[in-house]
Amino acid sequence: MTKNTKNTGPRLDWSAGHGLLSGTLNGTLGALSTTALGHATGMPAGWALAAGAAGALGTIGAGLRKRLTGATLAFRGTCWMAAGGWSSWALAHGGPWQWPEIGSLAAAGIAAGTLAVGFAAHEEVEQAKRHHLLLIGARRQLAAEWTERIKRVCAVEVTVLGIEHWPSGAGYTLELELPEGGTTRRAIADRAEGLGSDLDLPDGCGLQVMPGVSRRRVLIQVTTKVLTDQLLFPVEEIEETTTVNNPIPVALLSDGARAEMDLRQASTIVTGPTGTGKTNWLHSLIARLDQTNDVLVWVIDLNGGSIGLPWLNAWRDAQIQRPGSRWADADIPVPGVDWVASTIEEAKRMLAAAVRIAKSRKVAYQDAMRDANDDKLPVGPKIPEIVIIMDEGAEVAATREARQILAGVSEVVRIARAMAIRAVLSVLRVTQDVLPDPLVRKMASNRLATGALEDSELGHLFGWRALRAEDSFSGPGSVLVGTEGKQPAKARQPRITPDMIEEISALTAHRRPALDTPSLEAAGADYTDRWLLERCGHLWAGGAETVAAAAPAGTSAASGPAPTAPARGGAAPAGGWKATAGWDTVPAADPDDLESIWLLPAAAKDDPTPPGTDWTDPSTWTTGREPAVPETPDAKDAALRLLRDAGPEGTGASAMERALKDTYGTRRPVLQNWLKAWVESGDAVRIGEGSKTRYVHRDHAPGT
Repeated sequence: MTKNTKNTGPRLDWSAGHGLLSGTLNGTLGALSTTALGHATGMPAGWALAAGAAGALGTIGAGLRKRLTGATLAFRGTCWMAAGGWSSWALAHGGPWQWPEIGSLAAAGIAAGTLAVGFAAHEEVEQAKRHHLLLIGARRQLAAEWTERIKRVCAVEVTVLGIEHWPSGAGYTLELELPEGGTTRRAIADRAEGLGSDLDLPDGCGLQVMPGVSRRRVLIQVTTKVLTDQLLFPVEEIEETTTVNNPIPVALLSDGARAEMDLRQASTIVTGPTGTGKTNWLHSLIARLDQTNDVLVWVIDLNGGSIGLPWLNAWRDAQIQRPGSRWADADIPVPGVDWVASTIEEAKRMLAAAVRIAKSRKVAYQDAMRDANDDKLPVGPKIPEIVIIMDEGAEVAATREARQILAGVSEVVRIARAMAIRAVLSVLRVTQDVLPDPLVRKMASNRLATGALEDSELGHLFGWRALRAEDSFSGPGSVLVGTEGKQPAKARQPRITPDMIEEISALTAHRRPALDTPSLEAAGADYTDRWLLERCGHLWAGGAETVAAAAPAGTSAASGPAPTAPARGGAAPAGGWKATAGWDTVPAADPDDLESIWLLPAAAKDDPTPPGTDWTDPSTWTTGREPAVPETPDAKDAALRLLRDAGPEGTGASAMERALKDTYGTRRPVLQNWLKAWVESGDAVRIGEGSKTRYVHRDHAPGT
């Protein structure tokens, strides 16, 4: 039975084959009904026997075409002859409806069904054995061809030890054993192009010579088919929480295995011309890093921060409850990336904070490293790793000031490995004009190329192990992955879409770690104020019409809700959106007014001396800054009263915001921080997950 897509009711699938039970019943009932029809029409008994013989010949002929075994053919022929003989006997002795005829037919049907199970198992074993023998024969022939081919092209006598066909169907892997006498892998690797030509591989296909388990073992990966099917990022895998202490999957190899990179200790370089999928691969990498619970992702992109913006959308929609967004009522406490630097100044802040964090961790976590008996910081949810992803390296190297960012990245790569701060750099080419510091390339043991225009580019990235550019890539999505100085392997990266990015951001928001206390203190305001409007407001178009999102965990209370921008033409409040449109427009001057302008009196200068200051009395000297006003506890006390008055049903940040914003101006992000602090201190209990989350005061908590 199958289900109709247009009609929810079931329908019969007449194309389905019979099983053992249904086949036995069908054969028995068919013999009975056919004999009854022949008896009613007066059919001679000999005709039934002839029909059985014809059926036996027909089934044997069909079985021969399918290459069935002799036992199965004999069994099927016997069943047809038995059915014809019984029908003939029943017609000759008064019809099929007498007890002897019916009893004998039932007994024959039960015997046939029972024997059919054994014959079916026998046929399955024989067919599998036959397929295996055919496969062995094909492999023997292929092995013989490769032995002759390598002898003809490379002048080396080898022994083919094994052949493994890839599950993807795109090729196979040969395992060879080199002869004694000092022959090396280079004797075959140097002639790889000649082997591909002798094999007459299609364009876009090639072969790679890889090291085996010993010096005399060689693996040859032969790609015989170009895979053009698009791979989609497996969003369903994100539900499983991973750790950066294990290798991160970054692509799918041609043989069906996963290409993995160690991002705990190694930095990474990804290169390729525009349009080859570098940005897509970086998004996939961020998704895999968000799948962990011990990584914070920082992004540097001087091209408007474009690599980080999709990872902020779901979080921002949830914070401002943007109408029409599917995330408006979702509980997304943090964005998919922890920090976005789209300007030179912000990138400098980020890298300076990373250096301070690395130096602070070296002192603060000496005991933790001693307890772990390791000279590297033990990474976990409480002490997360920081991965700095820099996109568009050409933009970073465009000016002298921007090159200082690369110097900061170089310092992070050089000093912060043990302290769990790693870098991922995306550049168009690994050449001096784009990546002026060779140290970054030399210290990045993870290397990935999404494309290349010249063979020298791959050689500069991977060394002599690299393949030719025309044999390495088959369009967008194909990549070369090299790790730890090994031979790069051909692979394909999955396609990740903006919808997937938002889904992953929402799915992993509650597993994102917070920056540990020593690192938070070392980073200071550069980190805690990263989501202030004057620093991040330019990241969103139309941001002047919406309330700024609050900072996630780790942001100081001072960076709470930023005010909205005024109407066009009004005065901008302190800390609000800075309207820069038209700032460089100079009004045209009237030549008749120039003289009056020059004759204007000098503008009054502000007295730099603060009021009440007597320079002869040091006790009156001040900095001139207004003293900090202590935070009033009225709003927080009112919020706590609301939580207590909500009773056992509890409440949430949105409901509390509606009750407090008119009186105290308190916004949802600040309330979320308070609720989180109360949960940690035991004053409140969190119940539910996602959009059903609510908070209950400890006086009304379940079990009290």
